[in-house]
Amino acid sequence: MSMDKTAAPLKNKRALVFILYTVLFYGFWTLWAIWIRPEIKDAMSDSLIFEILANCVKLAVWTVPALLLIRKYDSALFIRFRQMFTERVSLRAALLWILLFSALCGDRLIALIQGKLHINPAFSLKTHLWLLIVGLTEETVFRGWLLNATVKNEKDYKMIALNALMFLCIHFPGWIQKGTFISAFTGFGFISILVFSVLISICFLKQKNIVLPIFIHMLYDFILEFWIIS
Repeated sequence: MSMDKTAAPLKNKRALVFILYTVLFYGFWTLWAIWIRPEIKDAMSDSLIFEILANCVKLAVWTVPALLLIRKYDSALFIRFRQMFTERVSLRAALLWILLFSALCGDRLIALIQGKLHINPAFSLKTHLWLLIVGLTEETVFRGWLLNATVKNEKDYKMIALNALMFLCIHFPGWIQKGTFISAFTGFGFISILVFSVLISICFLKQKNIVLPIFIHMLYDFILEFWIIS
């Protein structure tokens, strides 16, 4: 009985921390994406330095707090901190997951066959430096922390679905700032984000390894950004 009485306040405290983190995280990132980032970009003449700064901000806001929380609440997570970075993944499993996510870029393959696939002329280090950290930042937060702190087992599809919705919502500020919020829904582009999130969550929970999702996320975004269909 005494253990139950002790466990309940600890569980409530973790839930409060989780909610507070989520509110602060979404709140700050909305301010950053819609107002702060554009203002800083307009004020800086060197685009490369700005991109480096922007990536440093994302690492500081996304990765660092998430890793600290993962370490602090390690014992309460479905996959422990050390395990998610050291769990072995067979080469066969890794290749199968990579092929599966490559299939999500099937429109690029069709365009390649039709001769309509070309290298993005706007692709450069200055404009796509974020690709180097996108997997680390977003997977650490959404799979390593938010999903890992809420799932009960590998088949907890309610939490996987909730995580997909949260992952979709974090894209809203960027879409609003770029003026693509409406088109992301009318063009059904949001569906690919939901599908991606569900699959990457299943990959993380089954393999119990965060490194593979980080790599897949980076590769997936690279394919979408490097190749364009004309």
